[in-house]
Amino acid sequence: MASETYEFFKDLANGKEINRWSYPDKLIYDVRHTRGSNSIKVVITFDDDDDFLDVLGIEKDDGDRYTFKRFMSSYYRDDWDSYRYDDDWSEGYTLQNFNNENKELVNEILKYTNPTLRVIEGDNDNLSKISRFLETRFKDVIDELIYDSAEQREECIYDGAKQVIMRETDNPFKRFGIVQKSHAYRFETTVNVILKLYRLLNAEDEDLKGLLTKLHEKYPQVSYIGDWENLQYEGWCDNFDEELEQENFKKHLEKILDEIRDNSDEYDSEEYNKLYDKVHELGGFGKWIKINEKGLSIHFKSLDEKTNMLSMVVQKFGSPMQSRSVNNLEDLNLTLYHPELFESVKKTLRKFL
Repeated sequence: MASETYEFFKDLANGKEINRWSYPDKLIYDVRHTRGSNSIKVVITFDDDDDFLDVLGIEKDDGDRYTFKRFMSSYYRDDWDSYRYDDDWSEGYTLQNFNNENKELVNEILKYTNPTLRVIEGDNDNLSKISRFLETRFKDVIDELIYDSAEQREECIYDGAKQVIMRETDNPFKRFGIVQKSHAYRFETTVNVILKLYRLLNAEDEDLKGLLTKLHEKYPQVSYIGDWENLQYEGWCDNFDEELEQENFKKHLEKILDEIRDNSDEYDSEEYNKLYDKVHELGGFGKWIKINEKGLSIHFKSLDEKTNMLSMVVQKFGSPMQSRSVNNLEDLNLTLYHPELFESVKKTLRKFL
């Protein structure tokens, strides 16, 4: 039995007057004669995204429906998972993406706040420890850094995902004379085109939605459509601005450094820097370092930025370990290269004291 929609279009083609305020199909928005032509224009609108997705064969319980609505509307921009980016920071993945300039800024920060930690090229084992330290010590600034980075990356994901969905759902009936005027919403055609499609598909018993569904099933615009759920995790844009991301990282790191410098006037930073540079020249904190020419091994433990006190453990071959501390480069060099002289100086000082 022919549908009311089909009969409506057939009557229009035969010149029958219609009630412009009562269309038989919810997808029909407007019907009007085209000026200077005998054709009758039909405006089709999908007021509900679900109707459009039904036509394209997206299952009702499929997560792709939610993803379509999420990415094709503006509210997604404020609906992303911040915990994902917090975890990336805590695990050191964000720090791993810093360029060399920003990694050096991190090292400059660590130099005065936690000198036992350092970003080393090719060594990612301690990046999580560094990230968590910075987050604890400079929480407000690091929170801003994480948010700004997340926002830029989510904008990229949003743009990339939207491009994929648009590409797969754009103008799906154009080949058959039903032209898109507004994506997934407004389409225009003529009565004659619609009637030809009814006959082509042998679909006279269908309403307009049913006709378009059959059209898409038989002549899909693209070979595959859907699987959009993973776009929020795997999608990416083609024009992500890496330079801007690094500039944003740099801005927050410099803010931390400014805070450190504002509070460092009372310290002897020159001597501190000498000790710090010497330790890292030798190999850094937290490991045993051999001074072969003296048969000596040394393990640097900590460096206090307020007192310049460098704590270490020293062991000569065949002797027990000894804990020592110095607060200037001269004493450190004595310990490393003239340990016997260092001991003599210490004994002399103890006599005077």
